[in-house]
Amino acid sequence: MEGYHKSVLLSEVLEYLEVKQGRWYVDCTLGDGGHSLGILKRGGKIIGIDTDQEALDRASGRFKQEGIEQDNFKLVKGNFRDLKQILKQTDTDQIILAGILFDFGVSSLQLESPERGFSFNSEGPLDMRMDKNLAVTAADLVNGLNKGELYELFSKLGEERFARPLAEAIVGTRAITKFNTTKQLADLVTGVYRRFGIKNTKIHPATKVFQALRMAVNDELGVIRDGLGQVSEVIGSSGRIVTISFHSLEDRIVKNTFKEWQEQGLGQIVIKRPVVPNEDEVIKNPRSRSAKLRAFEKR
Repeated sequence: MEGYHKSVLLSEVLEYLEVKQGRWYVDCTLGDGGHSLGILKRGGKIIGIDTDQEALDRASGRFKQEGIEQDNFKLVKGNFRDLKQILKQTDTDQIILAGILFDFGVSSLQLESPERGFSFNSEGPLDMRMDKNLAVTAADLVNGLNKGELYELFSKLGEERFARPLAEAIVGTRAITKFNTTKQLADLVTGVYRRFGIKNTKIHPATKVFQALRMAVNDELGVIRDGLGQVSEVIGSSGRIVTISFHSLEDRIVKNTFKEWQEQGLGQIVIKRPVVPNEDEVIKNPRSRSAKLRAFEKR
């Protein structure tokens, strides 16, 4: 359907979740509901979680358009780091879950909405909060962190090779004028890249800096650890946990967590090496290029 975010590795998600008729699945990162719709069409039932009310409204409309019965899905505003609490609040904590999906990507709708402040391609406030109730914005970090903290942020979360000169340029610039918009920051990053003689890059020069800020504002790595930490308590025997990560640090957390679970006898890793998109999917949806899918089965 036109206008909706393309779900990454959709057929692989459905394959590794082993969707069964009438069983309940949690989509911890609902987004535009593409993965959930695939589960619903195979006869599964969905508890969809998202921090973004706009995403919940769009997904609900999409399911109804597709003729999905209201009884087959429950959509909840919340953060999957509170997974157990959300299931209690929705009276679904007594349901035996057959599978849980985590897609750690950001939807195209969020990335492309200038007013959300995720996009380096258009002018917008330097915000980047998935949930508008969060206190700290990207502008707060860019204007408030010292040079060393900015360097740490860009090098660790962004894996940005010019982290040090970028931190220096930001501190120097903000002494004259504060950063308020995405364009201000994107232009500064592009300028630093040009200073080092780099003009044409496959991805926009600001990609990694924006990624690092987004991950910090939304505490994305902490959320992943917290969410995964509750999974084994809420999923039934033979239940499948499927994750899609887009960053090496995300993937490392999942890989290590699954390894620990296996060593503790909680179940087994379903696939030894992560599944990645095929060439055709990457051509059709370039954002899928860094995706890695992992799966675990509880015993």
